[in-house]
Amino acid sequence: MAKQWKAFFLLLLLVWMHVSVCASEELYAIKEDTHINKFYESALEVFTEKIPEAFEKKLYNSYKYIDLVMEVFKKKKIPSELAYLPLIESGFSTFSVGPGGAVGLWQFVKSTAREYGLRIDRYVDERRDPVKSTHAAADYLRDLYSVFGEWDLTLAAYNAGEGKLKRSLSNKYGTQKLPAVARRYLGKFIAASTVAQNPEDYGFDPQEDVEMEVIEYNEIMTKEAISLKTLALRFNTTVEAIRELNPALLTDTAPPYRYLIRVPKY
Repeated sequence: MAKQWKAFFLLLLLVWMHVSVCASEELYAIKEDTHINKFYESALEVFTEKIPEAFEKKLYNSYKYIDLVMEVFKKKKIPSELAYLPLIESGFSTFSVGPGGAVGLWQFVKSTAREYGLRIDRYVDERRDPVKSTHAAADYLRDLYSVFGEWDLTLAAYNAGEGKLKRSLSNKYGTQKLPAVARRYLGKFIAASTVAQNPEDYGFDPQEDVEMEVIEYNEIMTKEAISLKTLALRFNTTVEAIRELNPALLTDTAPPYRYLIRVPKY
């Protein structure tokens, strides 16, 4: 029996490794598409030559969250390259607000956020929570992949919406040709991901050379509205430190219901 289980888990590992390799090959093959390559080359030039300072800021923002995203994506069998998607969605800013009211690292609109378990009310907007929103994004990407079966279409659907992409493919372009806006998006993503994975090749500092303040924290359960000032005094920290760890909070108090709050570990 032990040998059978060992063989079973070995088979699962081999399948997972095969899926990961295929996914990576598929993502890197996107830029070789003649319809996408010109957008990739253009975006690469923009990021590294025309707006290097702006892209550098986004890249350095990513260093604060990329390990978290990589860990979540690994657990949920999402290709690691997709961890860099927030570079072009939000610049890895939890407070980013985009078209249509999209918010956070992953630029969720309210309807999709709530569908994937993120709470939005007058007290919190969990689209701004890097941990919860990353889990939601991984689930959303996995669901899109189960629908479209290819990572280029999955990314295009993430940007445009599942229904809109389906209509574009069926009504005008056929099953193998993406609309220009989707090809531009894919080219932009592949360019950003390429630079992020090899920043020193493009004149940027790698993650290990960038100084970052990493705040270790504990999680506490609050049960009623309590001011962040009171929490700060209780846990020997500052309101600013609590707000930095809890970007989902919309007010200077914890919500009037049970809620996990992160406080610095000192």
